[in-house]
Amino acid sequence: MKTLVIMAAILTASNAAMAGDGTKESPYTVAELNAQKDALANNGQVVWVKADLKGLGEDGSLTETGSDNKVTNNMAGLFGDATGDFVAYSWQILGQLALSDLTNTKDLLISLTYGTAGHPYGNTSSPQYASNYEPETAHFSLEEVHGALSLNIQNGLRGYHIASSYIVPADVIAVKVNAGYSASKGAKVTYTNFVGASATYVTSKNSALVLMANEGNHDFVLSAAYYDQTMSNGNTLETGTQAGVNTGTKNNRACFRFVSDASKPGFQRNSDDNYTVTLDAKDEVFLLISTQANNFWDNYNWENDAKDWISWGGGTYADTGVSPIVNSKKSNSTYFDLQGRRVIKPTKGIYVKDNKKCLFR
Repeated sequence: MKTLVIMAAILTASNAAMAGDGTKESPYTVAELNAQKDALANNGQVVWVKADLKGLGEDGSLTETGSDNKVTNNMAGLFGDATGDFVAYSWQILGQLALSDLTNTKDLLISLTYGTAGHPYGNTSSPQYASNYEPETAHFSLEEVHGALSLNIQNGLRGYHIASSYIVPADVIAVKVNAGYSASKGAKVTYTNFVGASATYVTSKNSALVLMANEGNHDFVLSAAYYDQTMSNGNTLETGTQAGVNTGTKNNRACFRFVSDASKPGFQRNSDDNYTVTLDAKDEVFLLISTQANNFWDNYNWENDAKDWISWGGGTYADTGVSPIVNSKKSNSTYFDLQGRRVIKPTKGIYVKDNKKCLFR
C-alpha cells in the first residue's frame, strides 16, 4: 500500500510538472486550453498552446454562415492532439490558405484568444472591425502560428508570397519592387528594403516580395496583426495564383517572372504573350514592366534586343552588413501579466509594459 501511495504521488507530481500555464515557454495542451475557456473569455488574455493543424476550411469542410447569409470556408482551422480538438478562426492567417501552402502542420506553437470580442480578421483589440463571418458564439481567434512555415532561400534571394500575413524574421530582408515609366525617360525598377533585424515588420495579406537572406532555411511566423501591420502591399510585384500560366491584367505591360540562380538573378519574360507568365509554383512572384520603354532611367539599357531580361538591382543580403539580431522591442500597447502572458485588455492589477511594471487601478 505504501508503495502504491508513493507511486501515485510521483505520478501526480510528474503530471503537475508537465502541465502548461499558457505562456510561450510553457504552453497549454489542448485539454488544458479547453478547460480554461471561461477564464480566457473573462479577461481576453493571449495564451499559447501546442497543437497540430488537422484541416482548413477547404480541406475539412469547416464552413460558417455569417450574418449576411454568405458561407465562407477558408477562415476556420481544426487544431488538436491526443487530448482533444478545437476550432480557431483568423481571416488574416487562414483566408485562402491550403494545407499544401505550409511546410509543416505538426506540433505548432499557437497564440490565441477566446471570447466574443476576438474575431477572425485578427486584431482582437479592435472588435468594431469584426468580420461579417464571425461566429455568434464565443470562439478561439488566432494571433500567431509558429512552426508552420520554413522557407529555403537559395543563393540569397527568393521571390515569394503566401495568402497569410507573416512577420519578417530577424535574419531576413523583405524587398518591395516597383516598376515605373516615364514617356521621356523610359522605365525604372526600384527596390525598398525592410530589414527584419531593425524592426518587427508584418506583411500585409497576400504580399508579393523578394526575400534576401543567407542561404538556408528560415522560419516565418504567421500573424493575424491585420491592424498592426507595418508593411503595405503597394508594389509592382504580382502574386501567382497557380502553378502554370498566370495572366497579367494591365495594357502595355509584360510579365517578368523572378528567377534566382548562383550567377544571374533577375526578372525573365518566359512567354511570347506579354500578358501571361508561366510559374513553377503558385508562391512565385512576377513583375509587370512597361513594354513601351526603350531604356531604363539613368541610360540603363535592356540587356538584350529581345527585352526579355532585367537583372536584379536590389543588392544581396551580404551587401547590407546587417547582423541577424532578434529585435526585443515591444509595441507600446502590449501588456503582460506577472506570469508572462500577453493581455489585450488590462483590468485592475499589476502588469508589465516595456519591461517595467505598471499598475491599473
